Parts: sequence; C-alpha cells; structure tokens
Amino acid sequence: MNRRKVTCSYRGPDSQSTVDKFIILDAIVSTIRQSLDGALIAADEARATATNRENVAENKYDTLGLEAAYLAHGQSERVLQLEKDLAEFALLREQLSEHTEAGIGSLVKLEQGNGATQFVFIGLASGGLRIQCDGVTVTVITPASPLGSALIGTECGDEIILDNASPMNVASIW
Repeated sequence: MNRRKVTCSYRGPDSQSTVDKFIILDAIVSTIRQSLDGALIAADEARATATNRENVAENKYDTLGLEAAYLAHGQSERVLQLEKDLAEFALLREQLSEHTEAGIGSLVKLEQGNGATQFVFIGLASGGLRIQCDGVTVTVITPASPLGSALIGTECGDEIILDNASPMNVASIW
C-alpha cells in the first residue's frame, strides 16, 4: 500500500512529539473492525435463535422467538452502522492532510486551565470511540457533538467554552 506520511510536530513546555495520523486512523479502523466482527457473530446467533423451530410460540405469552427476532434486527442494524463507519474512515484516509484549523480528519490537543490535556480526532462517524495510541488516549468525536461543533474552524490558541464546563484551549491541531 502506498501511503503518504502526514505528520506534525508540536513543542510542549519541555518536549517535542511527532504524530502520524495514519497510525491513529489505523487504530480507529482496527477497533471498528473488532466491533464489527463481534456484531456479526451476535447477529448470526440472534438470527439462529429467532428462526429455531424450538422457539415457535406455543401460546400468546411465549415471546422468545419474537424477542430474538427483535434482537436479530437490532444486531443487523449495528452491523450496517459499523460497515458504514468503516467506509467513512476509508474515504477519510484518502483525504487525510495536515490542518491549520480544526475540521474533519483533524487531531486536536485540548488543554484545560488545570493542566489536564485531552486528544480528540474529528471524524464523521463512531463518535465516542476511544483508542490508545503511543500511550495517549484519543477520543473520536463528530461535528454533531457539542465539542465537535465548537471545535470546527478553531485554530491553535483559540479558547472554547461548553455549557457547564471549564474553558479549554486548543493547544495543537494536526
């Protein structure tokens, strides 16, 4: 696979770090694939339970087959959503670049006044997914989330304030 390396360096008070967004994207895709594998197994099991002859209702109170059918439907919907998420991140991989302002495909380091830091990756799907990359936790957010909405278009040094939260400073954007 031919891959461009998209990196960006930032200087903290005492250190220098380099981030390869492809590694983060690979970790996100890997986590989604693991979830998809589990969802496929669960959907197959629920489908098998729903169609099993032993689960045919014997009276109006016997709802095991019906419940299994609802579960199978929900698991199938989950599979479709995860497949869509994978497609979104595959498309994003082709468009990945460095950013000077926060947008889709940006990795953003946020700092709070108390010194706490948070890394977020702005994607189109899988909001709330957390991955570990080089000892750092990165949370995937979408523009539909309050934080994602507040971050879109910000630049390094901008301050964002969400309801009932302390102000955060946009420290770095990749």
